[in-house]
Amino acid sequence: MEKVIIVRYSEIGLKGNNRIVFEKKLISNIKDCLKKNKVKYEKIQRLRGRIIIFTEQKLNCLKYVFGISSFSSALVLEPDINEIQKAVSNLIKNKKFNTFRVSAQRLNKDFSLTSPEIERTIGSFVCEKLNKKVSLKNFDLEIGIEILDNAYVFTERVKGLNGLPVGCEGRIISLIEDKNSLLASLLIMKRGCYVIPVSLEKTDISLIKKYAYGFEPELLIIKNFDELDSISKEYNAKAVVVGQTFENFKELELKTMVLRPLIGFEAKEIKQFYDKFFF
Repeated sequence: MEKVIIVRYSEIGLKGNNRIVFEKKLISNIKDCLKKNKVKYEKIQRLRGRIIIFTEQKLNCLKYVFGISSFSSALVLEPDINEIQKAVSNLIKNKKFNTFRVSAQRLNKDFSLTSPEIERTIGSFVCEKLNKKVSLKNFDLEIGIEILDNAYVFTERVKGLNGLPVGCEGRIISLIEDKNSLLASLLIMKRGCYVIPVSLEKTDISLIKKYAYGFEPELLIIKNFDELDSISKEYNAKAVVVGQTFENFKELELKTMVLRPLIGFEAKEIKQFYDKFFF
């Protein structure tokens, strides 16, 4: 049985007629991620609601790609319930657990069994074969099954960053002044924007580069804030993003629109963002 990485997204699925544009941009950013992390893969396939990466490697680097809701290393096989049972048996035979849950999604409605029927069938199979107990809430192991063009079976689901793929919403100038500025840059990247970091002095933008798949950010040094309008015009940027909060709000005399992603968050909420992005 072949191993693949199955990638899921959420917000992109709501984009209606533009959905394919967002999907292709996400695939482009994933390819950039794999290239920068020197990951070998055979091909990438776009399915309805999923992206399949044909590789044997674990792709933890996908945790830093905006637009991905989750991903799993999965076995891919023929969409047949007996084949699914074999794959499940192969996946869990060396795992230690007492309770388990089966979560199935039948995205291909041509498959004969519904999602609840798949769950009951595979759940009964595991109970009889290994004498384990089903627990829908307090489980040691979750067995995932997704039916698309083929059947995909997995036991791990790695959370992604969600949001939109970077590059689908244009360019933004990012004024880097402190740690909050870096966080504001990441939040605007999560909304699909390229960021062009600028600063009054040389500063570390490695955190931005860590999440910059699909573009190559380079720090621009400016002498004063008056240059922000001209730089925005030169790079066709829609706005300037800053790391101001409610406590340190200040007006910037710019013609370009100013975005303040942190302005509505309390200190404890900003700390939660730090814990998420600065790990």
